[in-house]
This record gives sequence, C-alpha cells and structure tokens, in this order.
Amino acid sequence: MFSGPMFSGRKSAEKRREQIDAADQAAGAAMAALFGDDVEAARKALSSAPKTHYADMGWKVDLAYAMVELKSERRKSGTQRLVSVCSRLDETSLSLDDKNYLRLYALYRASEVSKTGKPPMELRDLVEDFRFDHTQITPLIRQDFPLKKVDDIVVAPPPPPPPPTDEASE
Repeated sequence: MFSGPMFSGRKSAEKRREQIDAADQAAGAAMAALFGDDVEAARKALSSAPKTHYADMGWKVDLAYAMVELKSERRKSGTQRLVSVCSRLDETSLSLDDKNYLRLYALYRASEVSKTGKPPMELRDLVEDFRFDHTQITPLIRQDFPLKKVDDIVVAPPPPPPPPTDEASE
C-alpha cells in the first residue's frame, strides 16, 4: 500500500496564481521603468518574470518586451513582437474592449518608431475596423499601456489675493 503524500490540484493552482502575479508585477515594473526611459531597469524587471502561459500573463510580458525592443531602437524586432502579440490576443480571456485597446496601443507605438510614420500593414490589418468603449478598459491595462504619454499635470498657483482695501481712507 502506498503511504506517500497525496497531492491535489490546490498546490499547482496556487503556484500558477503566484507565477501569474509575479509576471504581472514584472511587466508593470518594466513599463514603469520605460516611462522613466530606463531601458536596463525594464530589462531587469522582465528577466525576473516567470514563464507563464500566453493566455494567462504571457501576453503582457511579451508586450512589455516589445516596448523594451522599441525603446532600445530595435524597430524591426520590436514591431514584429507587437504584431505577434496583437495576432494572439484572441487566445486570452481579456474582454473585447481590452483586446482592441491593446491593438490600438501597439499601432500607436509602431507608428511612433517607423521611419514613415505608418505602422506595418500586418499590424494595421489587425487593428482595422474596430471600436471599443474607453470606459470599459481595465484600469491596470490603461495604467501600464497608456495610449499617449501624459506629462505631469502642473497645477496653477492660486490667484493672488485682492489688494487690501483701506476702508478708513474712504
């Protein structure tokens, strides 16, 4: 009779969740580093990302890698990776709005780095004729992959107080 430990799927499911969370955090840290133009910190953050299934969090890690490639002035490989990520988004459980938002994000980034100002045709074909509801986009996706770079908002100083009126002189 076998008296060894009995394993259930609980441990493997927990380990998978931990890997997904770690990959998500690594991709988020990489994107934050890229916002600060620190490509090496972004590479280091991504190197700590555990291997996950594409549908779980692999898409996010791949998209962050594509952005590192683009920031490293490796236009061709970065753009190819963007096309690869966009063509596989349907394998994920992301909402249609999230997928379309990410495709538009990739289109914008590829346009920024192309010599002609236009992304490659294969990427344009993936993005053509779609719509999404901006309010339905997952906030973390918008945070990690903003469509446009937002500068820090400078708050205007309050207006100076009105000059004191000297009621005694009236």
